[in-house]
Amino acid sequence: APAPPATQAKQSISRLQTMGFRLSLLVAAAACVAPSMAFAPAAISLRSPAAAASHASARSAASPLDLNMAASVGAPAPPFSLPSSKGTTSINDFEGKWTVLFFFPKAFTQGCTCQVQSMEEEAKAIRALGAEIVGASTDPVEKCVEFSEAYSLSYPLLSDADGQLAKEYDSAISLPIVGTFANRKTFIINPQGELAYAFDKVNAKEAGPEVIEQLKVLTEA
Repeated sequence: APAPPATQAKQSISRLQTMGFRLSLLVAAAACVAPSMAFAPAAISLRSPAAAASHASARSAASPLDLNMAASVGAPAPPFSLPSSKGTTSINDFEGKWTVLFFFPKAFTQGCTCQVQSMEEEAKAIRALGAEIVGASTDPVEKCVEFSEAYSLSYPLLSDADGQLAKEYDSAISLPIVGTFANRKTFIINPQGELAYAFDKVNAKEAGPEVIEQLKVLTEA
């Protein structure tokens, strides 16, 4: 005999929840592993532009920190002072210098390992252009220290444990069950503390060379 309607409804809900959980895991795994992929689920909307603007305004009024506060080129860079692989690292530590701030999803995953190594391989050339490097993820500070030591990184890795910095730089991905983690993005901040350039799509294996190419353009302008 068929199950009662209430039981069938519960079973359907359970199946949908399981599918959503599996999809979240797949997206999170892909973001961490794929060296040349970037994800921007926040950009996907089924609303019209007017409805989306109205919805965003309502969300902002109800919960200002719930939005990804998109950091735009030419605007002051969102400040930071966070635990890192080298103690506490603040944006003020790089005052008067170019700063390369890059986000990565998760330490020790394939794509993120390629990304930090690419940055380290080009660190000397980047510093020769007058810039310093800072990495950031939602990993706990202990994992940032382990990751830094494992690959002898000369630059600090910020522990953005609650994902707030990633949100301020529009680099956060929030998924059901999985939680919030950083998308793979890179930002160049000028000596005046303004955002000079943003890489929305980053090839982890070419992260360092891409920064050098753009830094040369910016510093020669």
